[in-house]
Amino acid sequence: MSPMSVYDYKIRKLTDLKRLPEIGRLIHDTFIESGLISTKCKTPVDLYPHLNFIKETTILTVELNGKIIGTNSMTLDGPAGLHTDYYFKEETDFIRKTKNTVLGSSWRIATSHEYRNHIKLFLDLIQQSFFIAKEKQIETCLFVFAEKHEAFYKKMLDAETIAKKKYTKFPYNNVTFVLMKTNTENSQKHLSELFTRRKFY
Repeated sequence: MSPMSVYDYKIRKLTDLKRLPEIGRLIHDTFIESGLISTKCKTPVDLYPHLNFIKETTILTVELNGKIIGTNSMTLDGPAGLHTDYYFKEETDFIRKTKNTVLGSSWRIATSHEYRNHIKLFLDLIQQSFFIAKEKQIETCLFVFAEKHEAFYKKMLDAETIAKKKYTKFPYNNVTFVLMKTNTENSQKHLSELFTRRKFY
């Protein structure tokens, strides 16, 4: 099947949590291909599984012919915290205490390798993620990316770098992670200016 059939995909909120292992495999494969984790890591990486099952989290999937080919998750800050607490606890707490804002995070964004260069799929996933952020009334959104993706997301989302930290413990493969922050309204306007035929808000 030609990769161009990607335009038949559907983006949905995940309702069947039995499909979480599919997402785990997609993330695992993406991390391996990006060099973020060791090839010795054979099991799916799921570092904060508790976030999957809370009401503050919405999981989006991109599905094509019954297969999940993309995903992203949005979490509103609450009793269970955010995924950024795993990597940047002090920095996340500082933002909580000093910023008069509704805080959330976007995490676990990935697309399968055969569709990674399809900008429309990526933009549709980002657009739907912003719609979820609006539903949750998230004003400030936090992200954790590998440092090599920092410039891309700064350009795409007008994201601000807050902190960096290197991880060498298994399963990570000597990776420097970057904590980034955006104002969701500003990011939506920024994307709408970059891609003038689309509205992200």
